[in-house]
This record gives sequence, C-alpha cells and structure tokens, in this order.
Amino acid sequence: MSFFNELKRRNVIKVAAAYVIIGWLIMQAGEVLSPALHLPDWINSALAFFLILGFPLAMFFAWAFEMTPDGLKKEKDINRSDSITNVTGRKLDFIVIGLLVMALGYFAWDKFLAARGMDETATLETADQTATPEDQFQTIAVLPFVNMSEDPNNEYFSDGLTEELLNTLAKIKELRVAGRTSSFAFKGKHDDLRIIGQKLNVNTILEGSVRKAGNRVRITTQLINVEDGYHLWSETYDRELDDIFAIQEEIARKVAQALRITLLGEDEKRLKEVVSTEIGAYEIYMRAMQGLHEGAYVSLNNSVEQFQQVLALDPAFTPAKLGLVNAWSELANTGAITRSEALRQGLPLLETILAEQPDNSGARIQLALFRAFEEKPEAAEAQFISALEADPRNARGLQEYGRFLFNNQQVKRGMELIAAAVEIEPYDIRVLWDHCQTNAVLQNFDDALTSCDRIREIAPDSPLGYYGWALAHMHTGDMARTAKGYADAILRDPDDYEMQAAMCGFWINLGDVEQAELWQQRADAIGAGQPVPIMTRLALYKYREQHDLARGLAKQSLDRKIENRHGSNAIFRWVWAYESARADEFQAALMPYREAFPWAFETPLRVPGDLNDEIFDVIQIAGLLKLAEPMSDRPTQLLEIAENHVDRLPPGWGAWMPEMMQASIATIRGERQTAINWLNSAFQKNWRVRWRQSLLEDPIISRLADEPGYQELVARFETDMERQRAVAYELMGITK
Repeated sequence: MSFFNELKRRNVIKVAAAYVIIGWLIMQAGEVLSPALHLPDWINSALAFFLILGFPLAMFFAWAFEMTPDGLKKEKDINRSDSITNVTGRKLDFIVIGLLVMALGYFAWDKFLAARGMDETATLETADQTATPEDQFQTIAVLPFVNMSEDPNNEYFSDGLTEELLNTLAKIKELRVAGRTSSFAFKGKHDDLRIIGQKLNVNTILEGSVRKAGNRVRITTQLINVEDGYHLWSETYDRELDDIFAIQEEIARKVAQALRITLLGEDEKRLKEVVSTEIGAYEIYMRAMQGLHEGAYVSLNNSVEQFQQVLALDPAFTPAKLGLVNAWSELANTGAITRSEALRQGLPLLETILAEQPDNSGARIQLALFRAFEEKPEAAEAQFISALEADPRNARGLQEYGRFLFNNQQVKRGMELIAAAVEIEPYDIRVLWDHCQTNAVLQNFDDALTSCDRIREIAPDSPLGYYGWALAHMHTGDMARTAKGYADAILRDPDDYEMQAAMCGFWINLGDVEQAELWQQRADAIGAGQPVPIMTRLALYKYREQHDLARGLAKQSLDRKIENRHGSNAIFRWVWAYESARADEFQAALMPYREAFPWAFETPLRVPGDLNDEIFDVIQIAGLLKLAEPMSDRPTQLLEIAENHVDRLPPGWGAWMPEMMQASIATIRGERQTAINWLNSAFQKNWRVRWRQSLLEDPIISRLADEPGYQELVARFETDMERQRAVAYELMGITK
C-alpha cells in the first residue's frame, strides 16, 4: 500500500482537515473575545503559536494511534482485520462537514453583517476626523525672542524677528502656529513652558534670543516639547544682518524637520516667497510695526511716519504698504482722523496691494473694513469671505467678520466666529475685547467679565479690560459700576476724550450735574468740536433746560456735516426735533430728516432694503409727521415698516431696544397704556442708559407725561438712580 493510501486509511488527512478548521475557528473566537475580556494583545499571538506547535503532534497521534472500542491503542498493536478506521473515518467526515458549516456561517456573518457595522463605524470615525481636522496638525507657539543686545532699544528688532518667524512658519500647511498677540502675551514672563503650552493649546514652543551689534547678528533658537520640556532641536546663527531673511526660512525648515513634517511643493513655494528689502528700511519697518501693535494715539502717528519712510526707501515693499493702511484705519477707529480721511489715503494703496497680491488675506480683511466704513455691507461681506477662504485660521478676519455679522442681525453666527477667533488667539486683546463687548450686549455677564479679566491679566495697563468691565455692568443696569469702570480706564488712557465725554453722560444718568460738568470740561479740553463731546454737551443743556443752547448747538452740528460717530448724527437730529417740537414747529423739526431720508417723504414710498440702523429715525419721522400732518396716511405706513423690522433688530445697545421702539410706535398710534407696558418691560430688562433723554426728553415718549403709569415709572428710575448715585460716590471716593 502506498504511503498516501496509508495516510488515508489511518484518517490522518481527515484529522488534519478537522484540526485546521478547528484552529481557524479558535483564532476567530480569540479575536472577538480578547477585546471583550480586556486581554492583552499578545494573547492571540500566543494562541496561534500553540496551535501551530500542536499540528505536528496531532498528525503524529493520528498516524501512531487508533481509537478502538477498548480505548486508544498503538496502531502497530492492532490486527488489520480488527481495525475500525473506516467507522472512525465516517465519524470524522461528519465532524469535518459540521465544522465546515460552522466556518462558512461565521465567514458569512463576518463578511456581510459585521462588515456593514464596521463600515458605519468607519464612516462615523471619518466624520469625526473631518469635524476635528486639527488633530492631524503639529502645533507651535513662537515666544518673543529675548533681546540680548547691549542697547535695550534694540527690542523692536527681536520682537520684529519673532513676528516674521511666526509668519514664515505659518506658511507650512501641516503646522498650526499660535497667533502673534497670544504669544506676545507671555513676553517677559518666566512661566513654566509646559504651562504656557497648555494655555496656548500647542505641543511645541520655539524660543530664543537675539544679539545685534553693528551689522552682525547672533540668533539662538531652541524647539521644546511642551509635554516633557525636552529640547527637540537647537541652533545658533552668526550672520550678517543682510542674511536675516534667509535665516528666517532656514529656521522654519529646521523646525519642520525636527517635527518630522514633510514639506510639500506648495510649502516650498511659500517658504521661498520671502519678502525682503534692504536692511535699513527693514529696521524702520520693524519699529513701525511695534507702534502699530501698541495702538495708542502717539504710537499710531509715529507708525504712519515710519511706514512712509520705509516706502520712500523701497516703494515696492508690500508689508509696509499694508502696515500704513492698517495704521490709518486704526487712527480712524480711535477718532484721531475721520473715516473718510482713512479711506481717501488708504483705499488707493490697498487696491495697489491687491492688484499685486490678490490672495493677500490681510489686505482683503482691511478692504472689508473699508467697505464697512463706506456703508457697503454686501461688498464688505464678500471681502471677508474671500479673505477667510484664503486663510481660514486668520483670527483677525474671524473676529472682524464675526463682529460685522453681529452688528447686522446675524448674532448667532457672529458670536460663533468671534468664539473661533478666541480659540485661535486666546490671548489677543482685540479678539477678547470683541468677545467681551458682544457678550455684554447680550447680557451674558459672566462671559463678558471672563474676557475682561483675561485682558487685565495680559495687559494690566490697557484701558480695554476696565472699559469692558464697565460695559458688562452697563448692560445689566449698574450705572455706578459703569462709571467706576470708565474712570479706571481713563486713568490708563487719559487722552481718550470720548471716554471722558461718556463719563459726563453717566453722571447725567445718575443725576449729578456737577460731576457731569467736570467730565464734560475734560472732554472739551482735548476733543472740542468732535461728535461725542458735542452729544454729551447737548445732554447737559437739555438736563439744565437750556433749550435755546441745545437747539442752536444741534443745528450748528447738523450744518457742519461732521462725520457720524457712535450714532452722533441721529442724536443731533433728535435734539433738533425735540426742541423744535417743544415750540410746535413740527415742519422745522422734520427738516434734517427730509434731507437725510428723502425716501420717507416721497410718493410712491420706496423703502430701502437695509434699515437696520435707521429704524429709530423712521419712528421719529412717523411721530413728527403725525403731529405736523394729522390727516396724512404716511405715518401709518412708516410705522408698519418700522414694526416689521423691530422684531429682527440686532442687539444694539441692549436687550431693551425692541421694547423702547415698540413703546414709541404705540405712543404714536395713541395706545398709551400699551406704550407704558413696553417701557416697564424695558426697565425690567435693565434699561438704565440714557433713560432721562429717552423718557423725559424724547419728542414722542414725553407726550405720555400725564399718564399715572408713566409718572410711576419715572419715580422708579429716580429712586434707583438715587441709590446707585450713593454707591458710585463710595466706589469712587467722592465726598458729598
């Protein structure tokens, strides 16, 4: 008999088949049970090892032994005529068939049912990865390099180099770089780098020092792992200053190499796009950027001069062009120059930049702000979107676009973008400032104060942390702490005449005309003739019932056509209207409205698409027309337009604004009790700001003066202001 036939007779082949199938099923069971029983990964490897070792043993026993009715016996001791291997073989056939059925059943379940669940899980995991792509990136913060030069005035150079390195690293696609202002919040501090890394939400930190002497510079850099504090890479560069731009690119490449980031073709292209200039112009540029970041009146004007010096040396240096435009824009925001002046000087230069670099996200953001200056909201939004498409993590773009949306009724989306900016730049004062303001307006008191506290932690000498603290209290009706916050802010920025004028307004609210006059004089000493001090001077005239002075100043301000600031033109029209209406000169009261809003008087009535900022004026026109032309149906039409917009109002200056407008609408319609109910609702929602002007001096609301409910509300305000006045005196150390 051949060897193969003998293997068949002794059932060795059938035992081998059964062993293989059983072994495979055991391995499948191991894969399922190991995770469920929390067994270590090596268990399945050990199981496979022993099954493989067992195979030759099973073959040996199948060859050498036979199962008989009397038990297991050696094959050589069994007479061939007494062998029952054929019976055992049939049993093994059934066992093998049964095992094959089990194996095929498991295979079908694993292939078609379990796989579907795995696909669903994989889909969910993919969705999660798509939702949180940041996990795929390395993260880094560049801390301000220490100035080791003998001349401490060289700090501008070390700060400028830090900023340029930060911008260069940001060109690497797989690297997420903490923003400049967040990194610079830790300048001069000696916190544990691991703590700084946690605060900035990064896993690596680049720090170093700069020693500048003559035309030589020594730059020492080190890359640190935040988790354990160990150095990943360090190097020292001794170079001529003319090589500074090449050093920046070289450091960026070494950082990428240390972090095991493969530079893609687009990364290589961006890194090679180093914007350079001659070293003298570059040093002036760095000084100019330092002043731009400080953002004070004096430093901004110095920056303008320095950027202009750079461009005189190198007219093609784009960063200086953009810096100059940004400086003009910031001066307009502070009130130092008008918006029209910033547009006149900055817009042509900005368009030149975008003609050369259409994807420059910084220029796109500034153009969006200029379009907002021009009151072109659709054009502004288009530029914001374009900028963020080019640079989705631009914190300034997210912040400015978020505030733009917030101011244009898209409150939820605006808040989301501002929150995203805070996530990227958790220590950027400007980002935190907008986060504070928007939450204050929505009366999210704790969130507003959290941002203000962080501003004060980062920059204790900045007025913004105290100003924001005041706003948070103002929107909750606490005028005493509002005044205290403004006073603390003014101590840190004594040249800001707009805040001093605002203090005059707060003391008028609180009913202390002596304190109001003191602050008004301070504001006039610096900003006489500017819109905000004029507004508060008008409020003082009205409080003292100096009606002729109020009417004359309002008319003079309207005739000057000075630039609108913080709603100043609406206030000038409103004061003129009130004083004219007092003398029953209703047509005269309407004159500035006819000039500003001709559409409201034309037939047929054609309503502009965007009335967000004009609803207050529309209501005033309707009320005055009702008095001037009682038989006209135009007031009814205008009230319907206004009412349709009130429910969609942005937060404005407080959650009470819709109530105030509804009260005016109800008064014009003759629904006096409804109007009083709306006013009471506004009081309950913490309306306290400018309550005297709105309740006692408004040409519409003041016509409710003979209503008992109106008189009761005035008494409630007076009582509350008397209480708050005493608190303000105590907080500010004023003796009365």
